[in-house]
Amino acid sequence: MKTPLRSVAGFLSALPRESLALPLAAAFLILSVVALYVFQPPAVRKLDLRVYDLLLPFRIQGPPPVLPAVVDIDEKSLALLGQWPWPRYRAADLVKALESYGVAGMGFDVIFAEPDRASPERLREELARDRGVSPEISGIPPELLDYDQILADALKGAPAVLGAYAGFGEGGEPPLLPLPVDPPAVVERLKPGSPGVIETLPEARTATLPLPRLLQAAPAGFLNAVPDIDGTVRELPVVVRFGDRVYPSLALRTLMRAAGAKRLTLFGGPGGLERVETAGLSVPADRRGMLRPPFRPGGSFDYFSAADVLAGNIPRRALQGRIVFIGSSAPGLSDTHSTPGDQYYPGVESHCAAVEAFLLGDQMSVPAWTPAAQLALIILCGALSAWLFGRLRPRIYVPAGFLLAAILALSSAGLARKGIFLSPLWGLGVLALEGAALTSFRFRRAERQKNAIKRVFSRYVAPEVARIVSNSGEDYFSGEERELTIMFTDIRGFTTLSETLSPREVVSMLNSYFGVLTAIVLKEKGTLDKFIGDALMAYWNAPLKIKGHNQRAVSAALAMRDGLPDLNRSLQESLGLSINFGVGVHTGSAFVGNLGSESLVNYTLIGDNVNLASRLEGLCGLYGVAAVVSGETRAGCGPEFDFRFLDSIRVKGKTRPVDVYEPLRAAETAPRRSELALWDEARGFYREGDFVRAVAALEELARSRPEDPVYDVFLKRCRALNLVAPADWDGIWTAGRK
Repeated sequence: MKTPLRSVAGFLSALPRESLALPLAAAFLILSVVALYVFQPPAVRKLDLRVYDLLLPFRIQGPPPVLPAVVDIDEKSLALLGQWPWPRYRAADLVKALESYGVAGMGFDVIFAEPDRASPERLREELARDRGVSPEISGIPPELLDYDQILADALKGAPAVLGAYAGFGEGGEPPLLPLPVDPPAVVERLKPGSPGVIETLPEARTATLPLPRLLQAAPAGFLNAVPDIDGTVRELPVVVRFGDRVYPSLALRTLMRAAGAKRLTLFGGPGGLERVETAGLSVPADRRGMLRPPFRPGGSFDYFSAADVLAGNIPRRALQGRIVFIGSSAPGLSDTHSTPGDQYYPGVESHCAAVEAFLLGDQMSVPAWTPAAQLALIILCGALSAWLFGRLRPRIYVPAGFLLAAILALSSAGLARKGIFLSPLWGLGVLALEGAALTSFRFRRAERQKNAIKRVFSRYVAPEVARIVSNSGEDYFSGEERELTIMFTDIRGFTTLSETLSPREVVSMLNSYFGVLTAIVLKEKGTLDKFIGDALMAYWNAPLKIKGHNQRAVSAALAMRDGLPDLNRSLQESLGLSINFGVGVHTGSAFVGNLGSESLVNYTLIGDNVNLASRLEGLCGLYGVAAVVSGETRAGCGPEFDFRFLDSIRVKGKTRPVDVYEPLRAAETAPRRSELALWDEARGFYREGDFVRAVAALEELARSRPEDPVYDVFLKRCRALNLVAPADWDGIWTAGRK
């Protein structure tokens, strides 16, 4: 799979002139970042929101305002006055108590949408409905029979605002319009050529409102909180639209109630709503009617226990003239949100944050010109970074790149301090991408040594291949991603074997071993990559494209297997020992080209498929076979070869399973057809989780061919699985070692 940097590197290498390559590469990367900004995939969007969270503290200046506070239905209140929900007469008592303290406004972060079921009158109605009895209620004054009416009476004349909820996009029947909520007078102030503000606001589909009798006594405000894609609340609605009317949020309506304001002014521009003003206070809002408050950590505002308020235990001056929001912080009752400053931010405190935004103007805004500014920033940073990384020397462009990144970050922090969010992510992104891609390209161009083609390749490929490469005039060193067949070999138990030999004998053994294998690779038109201790790495289809490279690699693997007896006879005569080795072969895409530095360059290949080929070689010891090939290699081979299916396995370090096979010559399988058919049957039982029948078939195979270790491996495995089989068995084995 191509990575973005490899794609760019390959694109650059294909261009004829460096003067053309660098501008085109810069343009390609700039357009890529522009596309990311325009479409904003979820992962990138979440990253940008995280950048917003990091910049938000720069906007918070000084302590919070004194005016907003929370009346908390906390654990102490619940312990003294009983579990929630409280009877509405107690809410009425709370309204009267707060009114006696002289609060300027009180907002309920609670929706009284259902009748109070604790009212005596309500209990009598339910008993009549459910049990057919109508008990007499005596000793209770008539005015105490209906708790909802008690609350309604308390709300009349009090500076209270009730909570309501607006649904956007949810199902359900839309409310009858206009809502039975008294909206404030709304005035639109529009810039020339701007559309009306109200019709551009998103329209709510549903509404959850307090009881009608409560709405007749007090106005309502909407207490919605809108989480972003990552579940964090960064915005709160200022106004909500139903039909052709606009209704304020709970925070705004409570602020208006405290200030005695009756009018709301909406300022609009070409993009829709820009600002909301009331009672001489103004706050920016976006075209959706949203406000971005400076969320402080939870607990930044004053909290007063509802029990203390009801008992009169709080000094009058502590609440007089303040705006309070009534909600709960008790576990199990609290409405918490994740905000930039606190993972468990009390929902009731968000209304205080909104009031703070109105009072201090500390909100963060995203002006209408932000998209144009971001695009200009991407282009400017892209052009600057292309010049830095494409033309200057490393000792200059490295510190210059860091300086440019620091300027971007500090500029964004400075704008955040002024209440404007302009994300540095996009400028930093194009800077990082161009720095990585163009620097990589420059190093690769410097590494090329066209005059050394024959000298380099003659060591690793057949002479005719080296001649073709050196005479073709093509730039094979620049590198590309190509389908290759990759081979690894390794001597079994080499460490233990080498301990019994002198260094000279080890070298002699390896020379004999590598001499045989190298000759086979070159005969099959393969390319020798390197010797790694006792391991050999080779590949097919580079530098020249080889037709049927899968077949040639498999043919080489079988030739190595067949040549082992002669090699061991020679080693017995010279050193008195014999060896055994495994061969792993896999076909897949890899990047092949020059890698290294100016002083040392190797033509080699890298990629995930190289690692997989190495892992397949390690499986030879697991199954006791001479060679293991992948399903991708098998798919490219003709009828000259047969393959015995070994396993579906997750090799070490990989999550995706791979099918592995033992290569065989077609002539070898002819006398073994009944045996291989029984093996396929045993494999079917194993895959289906029928380990009893699999064991029976494998025992028969092991008796008929005791010299074949594959059957013994699976027989032991199936016996173990029959005792303790995984519940999610899917027929895929996970290798525990490389």
